[in-house]
Amino acid sequence: MLSFFSQLQSHEIWIMVIGALVCSSCGLIGCFLILRKLALMGDAISHAVLPGIVLAVMMTGSLSSWAVFIGAGIIGVLTPFLIDTLQRSGRVQEDASIGAVFTVLFAIGVIMVTSIPHVHIDVECVLYGEIVWTPYDRLIIGGSDFGPQAFWVTGTIFLLNLAFVTFFYKELKVCSFDSQLAAAMGFRPKLMHYLLMAVVSITTISSFESVGAIIVVGMFIAPGAAAYLLTDNLATMLALSVVGGILCSVGGYGLAILLGGGVSVSGSMATVAGILFVLSLFFSPKYGLVFRFLRRSRLRSRLQKEHFYIDIYRITEGENTWVPILDLQKINQRKKTFDLIQEMMLAGMLEKEEESVRLSEKGFLHAQKLIRAHRLWESYMHKLGLPEDHLHRSADDVEHFISPQLCQEMAKDLDYPRQDPHGKPIPLIEEKG
Repeated sequence: MLSFFSQLQSHEIWIMVIGALVCSSCGLIGCFLILRKLALMGDAISHAVLPGIVLAVMMTGSLSSWAVFIGAGIIGVLTPFLIDTLQRSGRVQEDASIGAVFTVLFAIGVIMVTSIPHVHIDVECVLYGEIVWTPYDRLIIGGSDFGPQAFWVTGTIFLLNLAFVTFFYKELKVCSFDSQLAAAMGFRPKLMHYLLMAVVSITTISSFESVGAIIVVGMFIAPGAAAYLLTDNLATMLALSVVGGILCSVGGYGLAILLGGGVSVSGSMATVAGILFVLSLFFSPKYGLVFRFLRRSRLRSRLQKEHFYIDIYRITEGENTWVPILDLQKINQRKKTFDLIQEMMLAGMLEKEEESVRLSEKGFLHAQKLIRAHRLWESYMHKLGLPEDHLHRSADDVEHFISPQLCQEMAKDLDYPRQDPHGKPIPLIEEKG
């Protein structure tokens, strides 16, 4: 084990490992901040803990002592308590409470750093971090090199966060989705809230030397937000946030090398986190903008075709005789009509002869099902009391989504009607019995 750490001298590997631990730690906890709609709370705490750090350094004289974690943890719990107190006053909104508390505490910390002579804290390091220097700060015990101190600090925090999420998984899950249900089940959501805030504080302080207080905010939000877009399962979301954190670290270091010229590695990692979020926003299979656009385009195309079937059926009222294309152009635009005819002919739903068209056997059966759904829905809504002049619009919206099973249930409830409220015949496809 000792020989492994002494031989592993590649600074590039250490930088990526430490970055992955930071990003994954933040991503795990950030998932719950996102689910609770408290993403800005991570920003608030990452700034507000500065006074606690300064006080701890004043007492111990070291930025690496455990007193710093305790000081940051106390302020981290105090911050949401002050925010809740202001919000409960009824005069200040939550966003205003967050802004007021964290800016005041952060300002106090900046004043303390700049005005107290014997407090030696590199404000730029605290805010922005510099992960490229972490491999040089080694942990030496008894003359043995155990690797960078940042690795042990961030690794410990990652394991603590993982243990916290694992041990309190059920409580965090229920409290995040329904705090009132959690209280009824005896989970004490307020206590879980403050425990989570304390973990956010400790995670933030452990990341100061690596990525800094400001960039860690992106790590709290982006990997979890990207995972949130990719899945509806909490356990999968947590796993994806860890994978996303690793990708942010490796990809961020690669981006910094590619750009060169002294580009901030931690800033590049946050940039990659933003890129992952944007990719998830656009290409998530269920919620991505691209796939939503494609689904809507397919749905729009399907509805246009089905309305075309219905138009042809209504012109012949079920006789399926030849319909002049000119008659269809009176209902639809000329170009749109010819495009639909071509698509339906390719699908085997339409037949064309000179300047007339008619539905194929397959197309006619599909049109019958749509008309049946439309007219059964009108009949059912009329039975429920919807005015007759409102029936068509309602049925026109839902006719494409009514299943054969629902049609059968409506027909049975209406005692298998032969006509709709307007006197139009209802096609018989599913026979009685």
